[in-house]
Amino acid sequence: MTDSGQAVSCVDAPDDVGFDALIFDWDGTLVDSREVCRQGLAQALADVGIILDPDWYWPRQAIALPDLLVLWEQQFGPLPVPINFIVGRCRANVIAAAAQLVVVDINVQIARAARARGQRTAIGSNASTDTITAGLTATGLASLFDTVVTWSDVPPGRGKPALDIFLLAAHRLETPPGRCLVYEDADAGVAAALAAGMTAYNVRTEQLLHP
Repeated sequence: MTDSGQAVSCVDAPDDVGFDALIFDWDGTLVDSREVCRQGLAQALADVGIILDPDWYWPRQAIALPDLLVLWEQQFGPLPVPINFIVGRCRANVIAAAAQLVVVDINVQIARAARARGQRTAIGSNASTDTITAGLTATGLASLFDTVVTWSDVPPGRGKPALDIFLLAAHRLETPPGRCLVYEDADAGVAAALAAGMTAYNVRTEQLLHP
C-alpha cells in the first residue's frame, strides 16, 4: 500500500482490456520529448538573457510551462519579459523541432491495440494544444486518438496534478472516469488520474495504482 492507502502492484503491463477507454500522457509517455522541451525553454530564456539551470529544470519538467515559470518567478524574482512571451517563444521552438521527437513504441503499440479492439483513446497532457498538434503531425500518430485534451483546454493553474484534464478527456470520450485507464510517466500525472477516479499505470516505475 502507498502512504495514501492506494493499492500498488508492480507489473509488466496493466490489464487494459478491462477498461472502456485509455488516456495517454504525451511527453515522456507517447514521445520522448525531454531534450526538445528543455532546449526549447533554454533558448527562449537565453533570448532574454537568462540561463536555464538543468538541475532546477529536470525535477519540474512535468509541470505545465506557464505554471513552471510562475514557480521560477517565485524563487528567482520577476522575469525581464512577461511569462506569456517566454511561453510563446518556447512553444514556437518546440513546434519547430517536432521532427526530433522520438516515439515510445511500446506505449504507441498499446494505443494501436486498443483502437483495434474498439476502445476509446485520448491524449491528456500538460503541454499546449499547438505543440501536441505539431507533434502528432510529425509522428503520424493523430489517427490513434479520439480526442486530445491539453493545458490549453482547462482554466489557468488547473493543469496536472489537478484532475481537470483527465476529467475533460473522460467527458469527451463519453466514458465514466472509473472505466478509464491512464498511462503516465510523471508523478503529477499519476496524482491527477487518481484524483479523477481513474486507474493509473506509471510507465516509468511499472506501478499500477487504483483510486
